[in-house]
Amino acid sequence: MVDKLDCLAGKEACPVCGSIAAIGTARCPECGTFHSGVHLEERQPPPPEERPTERDINPTDYSIDPSSAIAVEEFDSDDSSVKKWSGGSSDFSFEDEDGNKPGKLDQVIPESEIISAD
Repeated sequence: MVDKLDCLAGKEACPVCGSIAAIGTARCPECGTFHSGVHLEERQPPPPEERPTERDINPTDYSIDPSSAIAVEEFDSDDSSVKKWSGGSSDFSFEDEDGNKPGKLDQVIPESEIISAD
């Protein structure tokens, strides 16, 4: 007779969420919890000659290094083609089709009834 639990051979359950994954999986595929210390392995830092050299920072890359200065942008454009915006027709108020503005509704709230007295 075939045991139905044979499909779980080589599997383990996550201690946090209980999902089933292959044995030796470093991270739970469902909740993301790390099950081993493999990712925390102590390593020796590389010798100085193998370390990457620092590159010159382009001022336009200010998002890479928050301490670098933001470059002042200048645009080469014809000022005659730029139109000044004034006014606007955007009305962000809410109105019904009837012209009524939504407000407080007159709802009758019934009194609560006592089901049982303690």
